[in-house]
Amino acid sequence: MTARPLISIITPVLNRADMIGEALASVRAQDYPEVEHIVIDGGSSDGTVELLRGAPGLRWLSEPDDGLYDAINKGLRLARGEIVGHLNSDDIYLPGAFSAAAAALAENPAADAACGGAVVVRRAADGSWKVVRTIEDAHIKRLDWHSLTRGVPITNARFFRRNWYARAGDYDPHYRFAADREFLIRSLMLGMKTVPLAPLVYRYRLHGGSLTINENNRSNRALIDEYLEIAGRLMAAADLPGGLRRAACAWYAVAMMRLLLQQLRAHEWARARRTALRAMGQLAARPHLAAANALRWPPGERR
Repeated sequence: MTARPLISIITPVLNRADMIGEALASVRAQDYPEVEHIVIDGGSSDGTVELLRGAPGLRWLSEPDDGLYDAINKGLRLARGEIVGHLNSDDIYLPGAFSAAAAALAENPAADAACGGAVVVRRAADGSWKVVRTIEDAHIKRLDWHSLTRGVPITNARFFRRNWYARAGDYDPHYRFAADREFLIRSLMLGMKTVPLAPLVYRYRLHGGSLTINENNRSNRALIDEYLEIAGRLMAAADLPGGLRRAACAWYAVAMMRLLLQQLRAHEWARARRTALRAMGQLAARPHLAAANALRWPPGERR
């Protein structure tokens, strides 16, 4: 790393004119001068593009994409920095985040990433944002199998060396909601080392339209399906660390239970029966699942 490495911040956005201004301002307000902010817009029609056009110091692109993670991958291909961070268009970085990440990675040359703490806020009746959760656990920062499967991996509070993506690959756009979790699981399997940062570096803003921190995610069937697919692939993979195999089985069981409860509440009796039989069959068949040889894990090098 150079003495003061360039940090590339990637922000995917679609129709977020009401919130992206504060996200952009949080990058400009950092006390770290070597920053490029890359915004990938998926074709907004609400005034977001006009805001981007008038914002100082941005590199931005507006064109149709194949979802959130396709947009992030486009940003990765444009990034020139030695360090990469991810900022959602509805969130903000906290002061000092970039300086803390750059210093920690400079002091720990063997580390592939750095991670600080995060806070989750919700808008109160008076219009202010109130903290509803603070995430500072050292296990989450360093990554463990539980936080990657059933916990909160706080991907946006992480800063990666850009060359890590050459080893681990891009985010898999097949997953519309869970590609960041899949990427982190893949990264930890490959031995990614993360240095924890002491300060809080990121603020997630909880609201109904968020894809990352959303109270409705537990009932999002598309997200549950993705969790089941990833967990199933892990359960079937050969040479998997024992801790990850146990975590994947527990993750699969919890996701199946959520899906089953949804179907029962919706009086979808036939679907619920199929779900129960599927769950029992998968878990009873452990550890010898016939699909193991059909899996592609990890998905390979960066495209």
